[in-house]
Order: sequence, then C-alpha cells, then structure tokens
Amino acid sequence: MRNGGFYMKQNRKFYSWLIILTAMAFVITAICVQFMPETVPMHYNMQGEIDRYGSRNENFLFPCMIVVFNVFWVILMKVFEKRAAKTDSDKERIEAENNIKVLGFTAISMTIMFTVMQTVFLFMDINISDGQEKMRVDINVVANCLMGLLVIVIGNIIPKCKRNRFVGIRTTWSMDNDTTWELSNRLGGRLLMLCGILTILETIFIKGFASTVIMLVLLIATSVLMLYYSYVFYKKYGNNAKKHQQN
Repeated sequence: MRNGGFYMKQNRKFYSWLIILTAMAFVITAICVQFMPETVPMHYNMQGEIDRYGSRNENFLFPCMIVVFNVFWVILMKVFEKRAAKTDSDKERIEAENNIKVLGFTAISMTIMFTVMQTVFLFMDINISDGQEKMRVDINVVANCLMGLLVIVIGNIIPKCKRNRFVGIRTTWSMDNDTTWELSNRLGGRLLMLCGILTILETIFIKGFASTVIMLVLLIATSVLMLYYSYVFYKKYGNNAKKHQQN
C-alpha cells in the first residue's frame, strides 16, 4: 500500500496548472478592466441584446466562480487520493488513480474554457463605446460554440472514468457492475461528442435564438438517449440478467 504523499507528488502538476490558469483569469480581467468605461454590459437576453449594465468590477465575479469550481474538483481529487492511499486492493488503487487523472484533466479543460469565455466577454465590454459596439459580436454564437466545445471535452473524458459515485453517467443501471458502467459511459461519451459537434455546426449556420433552442433540444435528446441505453445495457449485462441466464 502506498502512502498519501506519493499521490500528492504525482498530482501536484494538476494543482499547479489549476493555480496558474485561475491566476491567468484574474490577471487578464485586471488588465482588461483598465480599458473599460466605468459602466459596462453585464447581461444579454436570448436575442443577444444588452439588458443590464453594471460596474466594470463585476467582471471579477466570473474568475471567482472559476475558483469555486476548482475547489470542488480539488476536493474530489483529494477523496480519490485518500481512497488510493488507504486501499490494499490493486484494482481499487488503479481505479482511484485513473479517476484522479480524469478529474485533473476535466478541471484543467473546464478552467481553460471558462478563461476563454471570460476573455471573450471582456473583449465585448471593451468593444462598447457610448453604448454602441465598435465591432458586432453575436453572444449566442460565442456562448453556444463554447458550450459545444465543453460538451465535446466532457464526452472525450467520461469513457476513461472507472466506476465511481462522482464522475460519469451515474444511473442505478450503469452503476450495477463494471460492464454496464463501461458500456454506458463509452456510448455516452460518443453521444456527447456528437452533440457537441452538432451544436457547433448548427450555431455557425443558424445563429440567433433559434440556435440556442436547437442546442437545448440536442442536449435533452442526448441525455434521454444516454439514460435509455444505460437501461438497455443493464437489462442485457446487469447482475440480475446474469442470474437469469445462469438459472
């Protein structure tokens, strides 16, 4: 059995990258607000029109949200670190180590995505002069494309997760055994990547409020399909199905 110090050293690079990327979000924000007027757009409606103004310092709220998200990811990684350090089972240790890596890459990917999103929003605020945009930026296109990229990243990551209670497609059916888990998350990952690709494509060609509606329909349809196939795999490969086959 290995001690917790080993895992801390092994995963220190994840924590270091999270600190660096989070600091970058604050630094970029601190620099950009110097080029903004005191009052800037703070919210856009579904048509991409400004519906609320606020202080330029409100832009620091988003980096603060990044900190909250990263604290959540680090806590989960610590849970698996302790589990890996305490277990005597090689299988459980390997699964915990794998989940730590998956969580680390997920946290880093989402931090990068949120930092890019923040940079776009900052540019849009700088782009405003006397209530008029110097360069037209469609907020729906930006937000939907970033959402599509995020869904692709998540879809690429979840098939690598081993069975656990925190990350992945966690239904009663998928959690039944390792086979139902692997099949549910492998297919779910592919469905999510397809959903992300379709979201980006429809956003490029359709735009506007209709694009956001289609994105939501795609996300809901993907969620329903993931639940359905999780049940299908359970009925075919679940522990109850195996018992019936043996009888």
